[in-house]
Amino acid sequence: MIKLQRAPAPTYLSVEKVAELTAEFKSSGKSVWNQHHIKEPLLSSSFGKCAYCECPLETESNYMEVEHFEDKKGNPEKVVDWENLLPSCKKCNSSKGTHDVVADPIVNPYRDDPKDHLALRLYRLRGISEIGACTIQVVNLNHSDRLVFSRYKIGEKVGELIETSWERWRAYQVAVDTRTKNRLLGVVEGLLKECVPQASYAASTATMLLTDSSFLELIDKMKEASVWSEDLENLLQEALPIVLKCA
Repeated sequence: MIKLQRAPAPTYLSVEKVAELTAEFKSSGKSVWNQHHIKEPLLSSSFGKCAYCECPLETESNYMEVEHFEDKKGNPEKVVDWENLLPSCKKCNSSKGTHDVVADPIVNPYRDDPKDHLALRLYRLRGISEIGACTIQVVNLNHSDRLVFSRYKIGEKVGELIETSWERWRAYQVAVDTRTKNRLLGVVEGLLKECVPQASYAASTATMLLTDSSFLELIDKMKEASVWSEDLENLLQEALPIVLKCA
C-alpha cells in the first residue's frame, strides 16, 4: 500500500448530482456509483491499482469496484461523497465488507501514509500501529495464496535481478565501454521502474530492493564510478518515499 493523492472531485459530482444520486440510492438501493464518470477518475488517482493491495485493475479477473471507506449502508449520505470513495479489487472490497472504520480505524491511503502503520517482513505485512494491524486483518492483506505468494515471486525476481546487476557491473569493470555500461544501466533502470508509485505492488518491490544491502552497495559503487545517471537518481528519489520499514 502506498500514499495516494486524491484528485479534485470530478465535475460530474456537482452538489446537485450528489444530492440526486444519494436520494436515488436511499429510495432504490441502486449502485449509483457504478458509472464511468466516477470510476475512471478514481482509477486514475491510484495509478490503475487497488488502493489497498496494489494489484492491477486492468484485467477481467481484477476488475475495479468502488469501495466506500465508510460503509454505504451505515452512511448512506456518503454513498457518492468523493472523499469516501476508493478504487478497490473485489477481494479487498469483500474482505473489508461493512467494517466500521470510525469505531475501529484502518489506513485510508488517501489520508494516511501507510509506512507510518505498516512494515514488511518475510513477504508479510506487519502492523507497527494498532491501525496498521487492524488494516491487515480487515482487508486481509496477508492472504497467503494471493498476496504473500505475489510478494514472494516479486522478492525472487528482485534477488535475481540484483545478481544480474552485479554481473553486469563486474563486466563493465573489465571492459569499461558503452555497450557494457548500457547493459548495466538497463537492468538497474528496469528494477527501479518497478519501485515507483505507478507500478503494481510498488511498496513491496521498493521495500525489498531499497533495503537490500547488496543493491545499496552497488548504487554507491556506480556513483563513485560516475556511472549513476540523473534518470536513475530521479527514479530512486521517486521510490524512496514509499519504502516500508522492515519489521
